[in-house]
Amino acid sequence: MIKQVENPILEIHDLTVSYEQSPVLWNVDLSLPAAKLIGILGPNGAGKSTLIKAIMGLVDHSSGYVKIFDKNLNEVRSRISYVPQRESVDWNFPTSVLDVVTMGTYGKLGIFKRPGKKEKTIALESLEKVGMSAFAKRQISELSGGQQQRVFIARALAQEADLYLMDEPFAGVDMATENAIFELLQNMAKAGKSVIVVHHDIHSAMKYFDWMIMLNLHLVASGPKDEVVTEDLLRKTYGGKLNLLTQVNEIIRQKDFNPLKN
Repeated sequence: MIKQVENPILEIHDLTVSYEQSPVLWNVDLSLPAAKLIGILGPNGAGKSTLIKAIMGLVDHSSGYVKIFDKNLNEVRSRISYVPQRESVDWNFPTSVLDVVTMGTYGKLGIFKRPGKKEKTIALESLEKVGMSAFAKRQISELSGGQQQRVFIARALAQEADLYLMDEPFAGVDMATENAIFELLQNMAKAGKSVIVVHHDIHSAMKYFDWMIMLNLHLVASGPKDEVVTEDLLRKTYGGKLNLLTQVNEIIRQKDFNPLKN
C-alpha cells in the first residue's frame, strides 16, 4: 500500500542506495504530504537512517532522485532541519547548551553576522519547549544522553525550518520525555510544519504519527496510519516476528483501533 499525494512536500523516485556495491535501499518511490507527523518504521538494518541521509544528500544515490518542495536539496536547504543520531556527534566539544542551540539560528544569519538578542531569544524559547531551560549554561558534555538529545532537538527547533528530519530522536530518553516531545512535534505539524522521524517503537508510533513509512530495504507501505498498520503489512515489514505482531494486535484491541476503518 503506497499512497501518492498531490503537491507533496517530499518526493522520492526510484531511489537506490548501495554501500560497497551492496544495496541497502532499492527502488524506493513515495511522496509525502505537508503538515504531518510522519514515522519511518522497520526492523534493524532496514535502511531507515539511510533513507534520511539520502534525503539530506549525506549518502550517494546509485539511482533515482529526491525533490523537496518540488526543488533540489541545495535550493531549499535553509528550510530543512536535520537531527542525526546522538551517537554520531562528538559530545565532548567544549561548549554550553545555549551555544549549541544558538547554532540552529546560524543558517539564517549569513556568513559574517553574529547571533544577537533575537537569536538568543529564539534559542532560549527552543530550550523551554523541550524542558531544558535550567541547563542553558551547562557544558553539553555534562548532560545525560537523554538531556543531550533534547538539546539537539532544541537546536533543530531554533532553525525555524519548514521540514524537520529526525533520526531516532527518542533514543535514550525516558517515557515522560518521549511523550512530551511527541506532543511538541504534533503541535508543530498542526502549525504547518512537516516532521519525519525514524522510530522503532510501534506502540508510540500508533499513538502519535499521522502517516507511516514501513521500510525493509525496499518500501513496504507509505500512507495514513489507519491504512498502513495492518497485520499483513507489519508481517511484510518485520518478517515472522510473531511476538511483535501479537503485541501490536493486543494494542489494537485495547485501543479499539481498527486499521481497516475508513
